[in-house]
Amino acid sequence: MKVSIVMRTYNRAHIIGEAIESALRQTHGDFELIVVDDGSSDGTAEVVERVRSERIRYIRHEQNRGVSAAGNTGIEAATGDVIAHLDSDDLWKPEMLGRLVDVLDRYPQVDAAFCDVEVVRGNSVSSIVSGMRAFPSLLASHAQPNSDVFVFSSREMYVCLLEEVPIKPTATLIRRNVLDALGAYNESWPSGEDWELYLRISKHYGFGYVNRKLATMRVLGDSTLSKFQEEDKSSLLQMVVGEKKALRGDREALQAANRAISRHHKELGWIYLHSGRRMKSISTYARGFAETGHVPLIMRTALALMPLSLNAGLKKMLSLGDGRHA
Repeated sequence: MKVSIVMRTYNRAHIIGEAIESALRQTHGDFELIVVDDGSSDGTAEVVERVRSERIRYIRHEQNRGVSAAGNTGIEAATGDVIAHLDSDDLWKPEMLGRLVDVLDRYPQVDAAFCDVEVVRGNSVSSIVSGMRAFPSLLASHAQPNSDVFVFSSREMYVCLLEEVPIKPTATLIRRNVLDALGAYNESWPSGEDWELYLRISKHYGFGYVNRKLATMRVLGDSTLSKFQEEDKSSLLQMVVGEKKALRGDREALQAANRAISRHHKELGWIYLHSGRRMKSISTYARGFAETGHVPLIMRTALALMPLSLNAGLKKMLSLGDGRHA
């Protein structure tokens, strides 16, 4: 099974070499690496050229077009049966591709396979699923002795993805025919494009999961996640509200959507409050309560009226009360 690894990059000459080397060290040998340079001006091309591997193809956008467009360029150029993404600031363990390809080989009902991720933020290291609710519950319901492989139906992943996103592009393989059928990334999304894609996939296809940290995601100050934090939350909120409108009596999915809507309002309210936009924070919390009826949002509305120097302790209490971290 040939894998096409798409590496999207923009001004990462200082770090992309490490990501490329981690791809080239894979124990699964049938792959190509497509580096899509999204208009870099820092010598990224020279770093890629120095690697000198026949597995690598380099494609350059003359202008920066965004992470979604770069991903689609790579997918269009791919010749493999499976598409993988390795972002230029991330790393793979040598067995990453092999373990996920094995899941696709063994389970024909699985059309996308992913694994756990080690997340590095400065000196902090955590799992991608740390603090999540829905995905750990899903894992527990499928637990099997002596196995770290899980298979989920499309329905199970759809409900989970309505609430939270345990899947990261750098740790996911998708069959090419799935992307041919459904389309790839929505280029109007500057960030969060992965959730929109996975939610689309989960409406039709099953997922497999390897419960091992086979990838490392390094969250840097200039990462897309960091640069577009507010836009990301707003886009995700709009999408899940749109999904909720179409659910019509699906109680389980409605509850999952409401939990996600509440969390996004809470996180956006926190961003607004701590960037000096107090009234926008208050209105965000209030809208979240009107949409979901989640009482902690009303309590946060009151909290937003207080001086920031007084609300840290109360914020912690509210986080305990609604089962989430602020």
